[in-house]
Amino acid sequence: MKKHILKIILGCLVSIILIWLCVRNIDFKQSIALVKNAKIGLIFLGVAIYAFSYFIRSIRWEYILIPLKKIKPFGSFFFLIFGFFMNNILPLRLGEFVRALVAGKKLNISKSGVFATIVVERLMDVVIFIIAFFLIGMFVPNIPGWLQKSFILCAVIFGLAFVVLFFMSKDEEKFLKILNKFHLPDKLNNLIQSIFLKFASGLKFFQNKKLIFNVFLTSVVVWYIEAWAYKVFFLSFGVEVSIIQCLFVIVTTGIATMLPTAPAFIGAIESVGMVTLGLFGITETLAFTSMAATHFVEMMSVYALGITGIIKERISFSDLFKFAVSEQKDEDKNEK
Repeated sequence: MKKHILKIILGCLVSIILIWLCVRNIDFKQSIALVKNAKIGLIFLGVAIYAFSYFIRSIRWEYILIPLKKIKPFGSFFFLIFGFFMNNILPLRLGEFVRALVAGKKLNISKSGVFATIVVERLMDVVIFIIAFFLIGMFVPNIPGWLQKSFILCAVIFGLAFVVLFFMSKDEEKFLKILNKFHLPDKLNNLIQSIFLKFASGLKFFQNKKLIFNVFLTSVVVWYIEAWAYKVFFLSFGVEVSIIQCLFVIVTTGIATMLPTAPAFIGAIESVGMVTLGLFGITETLAFTSMAATHFVEMMSVYALGITGIIKERISFSDLFKFAVSEQKDEDKNEK
């Protein structure tokens, strides 16, 4: 972690700046009143819907894992939860490494292959986000230019990444031959080949059209369910927006989580969510309060699921930290 101390400090500074930009014009008396008057029943309903979306996420991940190992339905649920749980505690998305290591150990499969499936999962989310942004964006007026440019940049970067991963999965030897034609320095060439070979087993998902369709379909279902959770959360604070508008909030805040921030993406979700709700005529105080409260409830839900998983899988909280640290040590060795 010492190696990444500057990144951690930068992330915390970004979060502080984003939060300050959010709250500088907020009426805190009104904000507190909104929280006090929130409808608790709707919040619990939102939590139930939000938790259900993670069960669908686990089904989606199991589809991606099939080329590595077919596991029983929902057998990956708590391993998936551990990733989100640790992302809400640790910086630099180390929760993704924890998920790969725990699942690899518990399911007795390649940890690097599992990590590749997580990369594919995240890439599929971004693809869904980009498609949804441009489809819904046609009906949303006054989208800030910086937001449009951000999604265009993401479309280019992640579109290329998707194509590269697909190509890599098709013919490993051909990819390595093409790589050798660039005559890269031996150290860099060996590093790239090492990374590729570790990921190769987890990329076989791309070779099955039925699996690709199933993953795409479950991805759409995941975000549709989560949009309903947001709608219910927002309603509990008196914010009335449509499912399509809630999905747009999820899409924009989802891309915002790519920013380097403090753990749990604090600041990024609130600031971009606030801007997006503002496009629908929601006042700053109402937008910030509902967005910040929704993010907080989501975090508490993941913490509760994570603690349940720790008990169910008989794994200690300290062990999850050890998995994150061990992955960092492995990365350091690879770079040397």
